[in-house]
Amino acid sequence: MTEPQRIDDIVTQGARRFAERPALRDGARVFTYGDLAAGIDAASASLAARGVIAGDRVLVVAENGWTAVVLLFAIGRLGAWPALVTARLGAREIDTIAVHGEPRLALYLSATSDAAAEHARRRGAHATELAPLGALHAERTERDPRPEPAPARPEEGVAALLYTSGTTGAPKAAMLTHANILFLAQAQARARRYSSDDRVYCPLPLAYAGALASIMMSTFVAGGCLHLAPRFAPEALARALRDDGITVVPGVPTLHVKLVAWARAHPHAFTAPRVRMVTCASSPLDATVKADVEALYGLPLQNGYGLTETTAVVCQTRLDERRTDTSVGRPLPGVHVRLAGEAGGEVACGEIGEILVRGPNVFAGYYRHPDATRAAFTEDGWFRTGDLGRLDAAGDLAIAGRLKELIKHSGYTVYPADVEAALHAHPAVASCAVVGRPDGADEEVVALVQVKQGATASRGELMAFLARRIAAHKLPSVLEVVVALPALPSGKVDRAEVRRIARTLARG
Repeated sequence: MTEPQRIDDIVTQGARRFAERPALRDGARVFTYGDLAAGIDAASASLAARGVIAGDRVLVVAENGWTAVVLLFAIGRLGAWPALVTARLGAREIDTIAVHGEPRLALYLSATSDAAAEHARRRGAHATELAPLGALHAERTERDPRPEPAPARPEEGVAALLYTSGTTGAPKAAMLTHANILFLAQAQARARRYSSDDRVYCPLPLAYAGALASIMMSTFVAGGCLHLAPRFAPEALARALRDDGITVVPGVPTLHVKLVAWARAHPHAFTAPRVRMVTCASSPLDATVKADVEALYGLPLQNGYGLTETTAVVCQTRLDERRTDTSVGRPLPGVHVRLAGEAGGEVACGEIGEILVRGPNVFAGYYRHPDATRAAFTEDGWFRTGDLGRLDAAGDLAIAGRLKELIKHSGYTVYPADVEAALHAHPAVASCAVVGRPDGADEEVVALVQVKQGATASRGELMAFLARRIAAHKLPSVLEVVVALPALPSGKVDRAEVRRIARTLARG
């Protein structure tokens, strides 16, 4: 069998090898690899008939579903660039992306998403049908956008134009190539031991690199079946675990916290007879959350680390390891990591430095943002993640926070992760976020805390709890108990919104 050059080749090869095997479950509907391949063939022909050519950008505003998956592959088959964005984004975000990407065509999957339908209505998109996918809304740009030049080789073409989450600033469009995604999917399938027997649950938006490359594509590489959910609901996951033979549960910390809370509220309703692996990534993992999830499933929680720009994965823990810490493990084979100090040199073992990455998973750059692309790489070609970590003697990585989120308080450097870890140790705390805010020439530490359902914890109680666990210079000047932390569609805490809220809070 020839090596795949584009990501749709994985589906084509799957259809040739096992056409009748289930590839995708979307609600009650199950699509085989043959169904998926036929859908891609027909959709790519329909798009070509609408004038989509190689190098065009095609915006797809959607929630998880069969239609979004088919469009992703069909656009790429034409050599065009799919810009897949979640319909959960706000109006301004969608408008900004539409202006920036200059798509030849914007497709709103309105039949399966009320949010996509609202974006379509607001932007004046017209109702249409696209064979074989049925009804949707389409918007064609008034200008004739210039296609991007053809790549030297098919695998160097852009397979997905993904807009970063913007937790620390304005979102940018990361160009992930076919080679990036193929490498990651194949490496992940080997590392996680995916097989055709796996049934992988995915409520995370496919518009994010983790869901697209690490979950969906690695499942298809192995010939497994992807169970798509448009949004996460703990009761829906619990039902799928009980009834649908789910074997792999990827997630983010907030997803796992909600499921644990649901299971505790329904003590006799939770069962997961076929699950062999539970994973966590995207946000820092708290030790208490890890212990709760492991107790629920009776399995080790596999932790990982990556960014959109690294096609979702850099490091992850190994399946045959049971860890008591929250390390993110070692780099994938073929991926290299080093930690740099402020002067750019490597730091000693156990010391904190910026995480630099090199490997086939590293993206091609930011679309239409050459300055940001140059700034993202060192002179010798390492990608600068902006994240801080420490490596131990075995080569395992622990995340210490973000470079830009360091708080300089009273002459000390405060790592938000240290304060958050201390807060998470309190039995009533479900989630928290710690940021810095200007205080004259200094910065002060601000914490927002969400307590577990049915639990209570006052500011004074939490401050006293922290005072017994962390140094005085790390204690928050402001600690606010909130109903819920602001979150992005990916499930990550929206730190930009946390910082905005922090600026409005009074001391005391």
